[in-house]
Amino acid sequence: MTDEVVKADAELRDGAPQAALEVLTHYLNEHPDDPRALTELGKVNASMGRNQAAAIFFEKALRHQPHSLEATKGLAKIKLRDDPPQATVLLSDMVKRYPRDVQAWVDLGVSYDLQGQYVPAQAAYRTAMGLDPMKVSAQSNLGLSYVLSGQYAQALEILEPIAAAPDTTSSRVRANFALAQYLAGYRNDARNTLMQDMPKAQANIVMASFSKFRTRPYAAQ
Repeated sequence: MTDEVVKADAELRDGAPQAALEVLTHYLNEHPDDPRALTELGKVNASMGRNQAAAIFFEKALRHQPHSLEATKGLAKIKLRDDPPQATVLLSDMVKRYPRDVQAWVDLGVSYDLQGQYVPAQAAYRTAMGLDPMKVSAQSNLGLSYVLSGQYAQALEILEPIAAAPDTTSSRVRANFALAQYLAGYRNDARNTLMQDMPKAQANIVMASFSKFRTRPYAAQ
């Protein structure tokens, strides 16, 4: 990796994407086909919410380095938002080439969930958990997938321990648990779970939004 790409990556990690963008733009003027720089530019644009630009840079990087793990991951993350079937294609190929990449298995599961394909989604999450039993996102998304497929008892069983664990800091985990509680009929418990992260008035608004999950798929996170 060139010094400029290293510098840009450091700027991005320090929360200065604009500085990273300037470094990479200058460097790519002279080295337009550097796949690492293109990948880094994709990451910078993604961090700034410029997903279309990010996808273009990731795709350019993959044209020069077809098996780039970082570029594939970056592109797959964007496709999860706007083209889940394409994300599944990318991630299925990725787990074949990198079968021990835990996050790739989690993302593959999410791509299936977004298409309502809960059985393969749950299989992907279990594979991730087999590789890293402590991976909270794999457990949380498996529980959410159970919710989406109507398996509320299984969802509660897997989500309750991680939602209650003292080292669980993610409000998303507790939101998934609250959704499982709500759909399983435990409305007051769901409200109490949400109120660990928000005031009662906001919890009530979130509770009202939960009713739509009975009739249409929920976007897994």
